[in-house]
Amino acid sequence: MTYNTLYRNIITFLKEAGNEAPAFDTMCLFEDILGMNRHRLIVDGNREISQTDCEKITEAAQKRAEGFPLQYILGKWSFMGFDFFVGEGVLIPREDTSVAVNLCIDEVKALGKEAPEILDLCAGSGAISIALSKLIPESTVTAVELYEKAACYLRKNISLNQCKNVSPVIADVFRDISLFENQRFDVIVSNPPYIISSEIEHLQKEVRYEPETALDGGADGFDFYREIIGSWSRLLKKNGLMVFELGENQFDTVKNMLLENGFSDINYALDIQKIKRGISGIKYA
Repeated sequence: MTYNTLYRNIITFLKEAGNEAPAFDTMCLFEDILGMNRHRLIVDGNREISQTDCEKITEAAQKRAEGFPLQYILGKWSFMGFDFFVGEGVLIPREDTSVAVNLCIDEVKALGKEAPEILDLCAGSGAISIALSKLIPESTVTAVELYEKAACYLRKNISLNQCKNVSPVIADVFRDISLFENQRFDVIVSNPPYIISSEIEHLQKEVRYEPETALDGGADGFDFYREIIGSWSRLLKKNGLMVFELGENQFDTVKNMLLENGFSDINYALDIQKIKRGISGIKYA
């Protein structure tokens, strides 16, 4: 079988399995597994593929057809121009999160915080921590993650991106605030779990492969927002900034939580679908 024939067969196979981007996914698999980009496919597409390589890519395509995330198959994904190792046990970095990151950067600049001390809660793969550390080079970032599987990727990604200004910490947002009582931060940022518990089973197949602990925000989706705003805001310095990623239709509730806890100058940022995906507030006292 030639590379071209296999390429067309896998596109058809993924399309029939309900894949929404079969050509894109197939090209990603060819590049990752066979080292064959679009140019090489044009030049060498009529060459015969080895049985071993054919089996490797066919196995990967089968997993993808079953809904296993493409990012997990590839083992690496890009976020805001930076590469991240990903795999089972860690949330996949998504473009939505860049909305909160950019909002955070804009607010930090507006406040004139040139070398901010940042606390990233529920850090996962380190997408927010690492992006902020790179885009605000004078910052120092403490990245807090509870689960060891995710923390393993966090440490690997800090090393991969050579982030000397990011420190990983294993801690529980609901139990371990005492570990940080002697510290104060200019910024607290988080992409917390925010899916309503009863909605988890109805998520897309791909999403259900990701760790439920990174998705489940409790009975109403706001457990982590309540805890972080209610408890962790006392670790902010004067004129401290708090920034969250939001789920759909969560802005008003989180805004009220911030206002009730002494925050003002509430701001938001929209994602590509015009959803209020990021929120920020400042605590002046």
